[in-house]
Amino acid sequence: MPFGGDRTKRHHLLRNETFHICSAAGLNPELEKPGLLRPRPDLGGAREDGSSSHDNNDARRPADVYLPRYRRGAPACLDFAATSGLRRSVLATALRDSNAVSRQYEDFKCSYLDTKASCESEGMSFIPMIMEACGGSWGPEAHKVWTEIAKTTAQATGELESTIIARIFQNTGFILHRENARAIVRRSAGVAVAAHGLLASAADLASATTGEA
Repeated sequence: MPFGGDRTKRHHLLRNETFHICSAAGLNPELEKPGLLRPRPDLGGAREDGSSSHDNNDARRPADVYLPRYRRGAPACLDFAATSGLRRSVLATALRDSNAVSRQYEDFKCSYLDTKASCESEGMSFIPMIMEACGGSWGPEAHKVWTEIAKTTAQATGELESTIIARIFQNTGFILHRENARAIVRRSAGVAVAAHGLLASAADLASATTGEA
């Protein structure tokens, strides 16, 4: 839902919520940590999404949320995105396998600009955190991350893992559906304003025509 930057806002809110979840787990996360990967010369130091950057030395940021110590003490880059299984091009696939679309997008995120391989060459894990944009379910790789974080949090707080992971899914799902609803309302409002203007113009034209008659 790109209207008015809604998709970007949704992404940032999910990223920020994850930052707070990881902070509570004692993982010392960092948002958008710069300088993790060297710029790609063939792209002039473009960002991971291919957009340009004036600061080439700071351009490649594969981590929406960076964890300096994750599995086996190695750092991890969490990269967030949402995709929908209701798109016409993937609907048949989604009906056969509810996780297929998320897995496909995980593969895309890993292969795009060789990001996963580039991270591994620098000693980091690259983990695509893919959320289904309509239902709110998480992809397989994200599920593994949330399970690991719930386990870490439970060890630190004594709270049940099942309670923690249920809260994570509830909070992130709430963010997704709230922002989807906000985007729909904004778009509907825009259509209503345009329709009102069109009707007003038609009324003026009809009045002018009647007057001429």
